[in-house]
Amino acid sequence: MPRMSLAAVCWLAAYCAVHVWWAVAGAPVFASFGESFIPGRWPPVALSALAMLACLLMARPRAAPRAAPRAAPRAAPRALHPWPAVGLGWVAGVGMIAYSFMFALDIVGMLFANPLDRVGFLIRGAGVAGGVLTLLCAIAAQRRARRACPRCGRVHGRTPERRTDPSPAWALLAAYAAVAGCSARLVAQVGEWPWDVTEPAVVVFLVLYAAAGTLLPLALVHRWGRIWPRWVPPLAGREVPRWLVLVPAFLVGGGLAGYFGVVGLTETLNGGLGEDLGWALAVISGYTVWGTGLLVAATSYVIMTKPPCPDFS
Repeated sequence: MPRMSLAAVCWLAAYCAVHVWWAVAGAPVFASFGESFIPGRWPPVALSALAMLACLLMARPRAAPRAAPRAAPRAAPRALHPWPAVGLGWVAGVGMIAYSFMFALDIVGMLFANPLDRVGFLIRGAGVAGGVLTLLCAIAAQRRARRACPRCGRVHGRTPERRTDPSPAWALLAAYAAVAGCSARLVAQVGEWPWDVTEPAVVVFLVLYAAAGTLLPLALVHRWGRIWPRWVPPLAGREVPRWLVLVPAFLVGGGLAGYFGVVGLTETLNGGLGEDLGWALAVISGYTVWGTGLLVAATSYVIMTKPPCPDFS
């Protein structure tokens, strides 16, 4: 078993064992807002068990030892198709990170010097780490299933190789879905505009809001987001630094998809939206599509802005 898979299985097993104990004997009282917005004692057990199963299925088997020259040939066991395991790994990994999404609130609280709930911080951090390990195993297994280049992760001949290549269709779809999600959110606010546009801070916020919903997703999938265009004279023709686009894309996308996708959906299922259910669903769905589209388009940007592979001529 690869070291990454072994580390993931061991980490997830410990996380699962702790939550089984809490489910049976009683969970501790968290000093903050609880472990997760998702209610119940058993969801983390189910998620970590699924993640362990996925990591075991995705583990690359070791090569069988060579048979002696005179030994009769033995039929090789039929290998399982890798894609179901990869899909399960992605679902379980994202699920664990979503379950522990309030770890982000712990980090924000630390930045503002708020009292730290140590137990909650550690267990939520352990959940995020388990989800990240599961996703790393899924990415490695996905590369093997696609027969991607071990050096750069591209499938040479099918994956974009340079910043000047066109973005794949799925990335374009995700980016324009993000723009549509932002637009749907704004349409839901028509007639109930809560901001005073005469305030300078409000104007700055609205400009950044519009840029995150239009300029940012489009920069992820168009050439001018990877190479400075002619209408930026001092920098025209130079490569756009990856962090300048990826950092806001992952922060905004992860925050919107996590908060509104997890918290908003949970509140909807628990009936906590009250009489404004239709308006709230429009807002929640708009933000969720917006954030998810940014995350998907950002994965394409990561691939397209990698340095050229020396193994590809």
